[in-house]
Amino acid sequence: RGGYVGAIGQRAMDGSPPGSVPGTAATGTRQPRATSSRGSTIRVPDDVADILSKTAAAAAAVQRERVFSEASRRRSMRVPKDGLMIRITSVMEVYQQVRMLVGMITNVWGWSLQPVTCFRQVEGGLVRVHTGVGQETFVMPFFFLQDQDLIVDSPFLKHSSGQEPKNGSKKDKVKDVTLKHPTRYFSDIKLLLKMRWLLRLHSAGCELDYKICSLKSFILGLQYVVLQQCAEVEADSIFDTKVAQNIGAHMNLESVVDDLVDQLHRALGTAYKPFLEFVATCDPARSVHVSKMDSTMSRPQIQPNDQLAVIVDTIYLANFLRKSRKEPSSKLRELYDDLEVFGIVLPEVPPLRSAQHLRAWAKALSKPTRSDREKGLGKEQEKLAQLDAVLLTAAVELHMPEVMAPLQECAEDVLNTSSASAASLPEPVDFGSTGRAPGSAGPSASRQLNKKRPQLTQTLFEAAVMCIHHHMTFPEGIRERLFHLLNEEWGLTEENAQRLAIAATQNIDGQKLQESTLVSMEHREKTRLREYSNNTWKDTSHLIVPALIGGPSSQGKPPKFTLTPPRLPRPPFASAFTSTDMTRSLPDFRGFTAKCGGREPFKVPQVTGPLTMDPDLGKLRTTGFFIKMPPLKGGP
Repeated sequence: RGGYVGAIGQRAMDGSPPGSVPGTAATGTRQPRATSSRGSTIRVPDDVADILSKTAAAAAAVQRERVFSEASRRRSMRVPKDGLMIRITSVMEVYQQVRMLVGMITNVWGWSLQPVTCFRQVEGGLVRVHTGVGQETFVMPFFFLQDQDLIVDSPFLKHSSGQEPKNGSKKDKVKDVTLKHPTRYFSDIKLLLKMRWLLRLHSAGCELDYKICSLKSFILGLQYVVLQQCAEVEADSIFDTKVAQNIGAHMNLESVVDDLVDQLHRALGTAYKPFLEFVATCDPARSVHVSKMDSTMSRPQIQPNDQLAVIVDTIYLANFLRKSRKEPSSKLRELYDDLEVFGIVLPEVPPLRSAQHLRAWAKALSKPTRSDREKGLGKEQEKLAQLDAVLLTAAVELHMPEVMAPLQECAEDVLNTSSASAASLPEPVDFGSTGRAPGSAGPSASRQLNKKRPQLTQTLFEAAVMCIHHHMTFPEGIRERLFHLLNEEWGLTEENAQRLAIAATQNIDGQKLQESTLVSMEHREKTRLREYSNNTWKDTSHLIVPALIGGPSSQGKPPKFTLTPPRLPRPPFASAFTSTDMTRSLPDFRGFTAKCGGREPFKVPQVTGPLTMDPDLGKLRTTGFFIKMPPLKGGP
């Protein structure tokens, strides 16, 4: 491994970009000296060094485009398939993978250096970091501070016992160190250093055996879990929730890394210190892929870790944004300022790109077309939407220009316009006045300074509302932070403020079924009612008829009960009653309303007699009931 590590170490010392050759710096400056395979120094001409520098810069630009491409983002958010040895979808599976990785690394490391089980209970190389803020201190292993210029080299470093160390002592000691600049965010800075140390451990594992000791699946699993609110579980009923709210809602990222280091310490035993020295020689920017299962004739490949570095920074950023804004050290801008002061590279995450995945996923859940469903539905699209929610929250808190609305889109009726009142301004000092107000003095209201807040673009505001609305999909800390940021630091109209308030209190991640499932349930229920009617001889037809809802042709029209019923024309020889069964004269008795075309209208018979049924017409006829009576005459 000496040749590979030497090449990697040379790149690390030169600061070369991934895929470059030793001796070329990342900034493009010429390095006229290079190292041969035998360790001697060779003078490189200036023109050759210039060509190498340009080639390295071009390769770095191509690699950067590949890392931040859409295909790389989709690969990083790919849902693990069933049947894989390494499948991480919940917090418990993360800890299972930690145990598996420790066993693999211990097994491979034992091929060259046999570890033993006896080890020291107190880990060596610990430092106690004084942050400079009160009496706050942190105890951590010193190898996490490798290649970092954070502490002051004090000549009076003392140990935890307060006594100077004896020469040749092998006892475990904890040294006290002090940061160069006081900070309240050292706990978050320490977590960032631990997460980036995983890249160095990944390079070491790939150099041992990349097929079984690589940390790529472990890092991808951490990103899968840290972006979700609840872990997905199996359920038999379609009405039951398919998430476990107690598993996956929170993952202590620092505890996971500490557990990995502690298990390595206990498993390797006395070989732990040589293993840390081996990890310290590896480069976090690239890794040598070596495996005993590969052919001895194939050359080992050097692969860049740029994609994993972006994923590690994304994990760290999502974990920080899930913190409550009520905590004293929870401001992202202040954290970035402290990182710049200490010279630590800021977390580099994928671009936002107008949160296209979040908007497509939200559109696929609310009145989508067929193309929208095909584009937005699916577990991978949900994970991409969760990633966009993290990127959107970070961009909103940092006030990035890509999320600000242009002047032509800004609304005038903004409610929460911030203002600095006169009470917050410094009071003038009276050096002895003459009793008269100076001519330049004005009323106190004139000292009120109005500062208009920036406004979010309407497209991204819709995406933020959908993120806050889905309580079971997006982490609670992300939703609360985004809600408070929009209300405290961004200008909102009255309508937008109301929509945000509704989204924060209303969860639309309910139990929803697809249209095909609802149709199949309706058909299955109608079949059951039919069978029940046949078996029990009970009428169920009233339960099978469709609902009293108008069809699509009635949409947009007024209800039927609000319309005046049309008045039918009166047929000839009909009565004045409006009812259709009373359109003939009374002897029809309303029950015999059968119409016969061309039938002679009813006439009063001139013959007396009782009512009889006519066998031809099927109606009652009178035989003298309506006889014409002569006029009554008076008396004699």
